[in-house]
Amino acid sequence: MSYVQKFSCKPPGHEAARQRENQRRHRARVKTQISELEATLAKTQNQLDDALRCIDSLTAEVERLQHTLQQQDSSRQPSFPDGSSESLDPGIDCPLLPPPSPGESTMTCRDAFSIIRERSVFGLDFDAATEWLQPGFRRAIVPGSGCRVQTHILSQNPTRPHIPTPRYLPSAAMAHPNPLGHLSIGVRDYAVSKAFYSAILAALGLSLVYDSEDPAKGGQTPSSSSGPTPKKKTRTLGFGPDPQHELLNLFEFGPDAAPAPGPGFHLAFNAPTRDAVVEFHAMAVGFGGADNGLPGVRRHYGEDYFAAFVVDPDGWRLEAVCKTPEGAEGE
Repeated sequence: MSYVQKFSCKPPGHEAARQRENQRRHRARVKTQISELEATLAKTQNQLDDALRCIDSLTAEVERLQHTLQQQDSSRQPSFPDGSSESLDPGIDCPLLPPPSPGESTMTCRDAFSIIRERSVFGLDFDAATEWLQPGFRRAIVPGSGCRVQTHILSQNPTRPHIPTPRYLPSAAMAHPNPLGHLSIGVRDYAVSKAFYSAILAALGLSLVYDSEDPAKGGQTPSSSSGPTPKKKTRTLGFGPDPQHELLNLFEFGPDAAPAPGPGFHLAFNAPTRDAVVEFHAMAVGFGGADNGLPGVRRHYGEDYFAAFVVDPDGWRLEAVCKTPEGAEGE
């Protein structure tokens, strides 16, 4: 029997080399796939981190609102929390906010709220400050640096409530020849009550005629002596048609102020016109008071008894009334 020997042109070891090349290509494809998966994973992780930070920010906002509701239920006194308790934590970048525009001047939210606290003489509360700055909020420039706000917002908006001047000046017919000297009530916050009563009483022709903290309003000038520190005095405000006729005194007692009486007690002020009654009510609601009776005629008190009722930030019940018949106010 004869045998035919198989002849091949391929060099010895060719098959082994081919297998090694296939393995090399396979490893290269696997490495490429791993790199692509790692890049996708990193991108997804970054998106997840941004989403988690946004969730934390929203959760903090919900908690702040819930805390605000609890505070409003327990007390009507406005407050401005410290920077550590603000929902706009400087450490939160808020990636869902719009980015700063090229060349746009911004500052961190922390700095903006610090400026408001320093300049707000009448204690601008945190909710009002947040609403004021809301249009200028921007996301962080550098990750981890915190949210930002446009700087021009601070210069275009007031940092404290405006206290209007008396619209109705006292006249001879409003000399208040009342034998009652004045009434005094206790309040928790000097600044809040000063803003509130300056606003509502201006509508009635009354103004701030005494301020223990203002030498121009009868207050004492701070002593420059090096003697012992005097006992802290109670800050006091007086309102009336002129300094010789104070009708209402306010004494700041802080948290120790006695609670206001309930239904059955209120302070009533005469108004020169029905429009003054309407303005009294509007200013009270706008400066932290609460509606307790819209302006209108109370015929059970009289045919021309035009009055409005409010509650001040400390719970004191107030009334403004005009008893002049409609149409006869200018006569």
